[in-house]
Amino acid sequence: MKAFSFRLEQALRWRAAQVDLVKTSAAAAAGRLAGIEAELESQRSELSTAAVRILDRPTGGALESYARFKEKSSVRVRDLEERLLAAQRALTLEMNRLIEANQRLRLLENFKHASQGRWRKEFDRELADFADEAFLCRLQSKSRLS
Repeated sequence: MKAFSFRLEQALRWRAAQVDLVKTSAAAAAGRLAGIEAELESQRSELSTAAVRILDRPTGGALESYARFKEKSSVRVRDLEERLLAAQRALTLEMNRLIEANQRLRLLENFKHASQGRWRKEFDRELADFADEAFLCRLQSKSRLS
């Protein structure tokens, strides 16, 4: 019997490579999301720290400076929140693509496993038939010699 060969092996390798590419894209999207989250947290922290500092010495110039800083920071926070939502949507999209790619890969892997099981069954059957024939031949040759 010939050795097992899976006709869709190349497609299986291609699907595995596709999963790897999508994993890389998902990791990059997660990295972008984490970066934006860190930047947003930093901006909020800076704004909070400035608010506490202004309470220590509320002079006219300091209050005016703080008002401009707060306005610019608020705009920056809104921008970061918008970017955060976009990054979350992008990560969700990449994760869905990864799930789909994994499903397609698993489908081919399951098909290969089933094919190997059928091949193994046929191989075992042929091997058993061969062993039976060999046994009968030995038995027959022994009976001729006697």
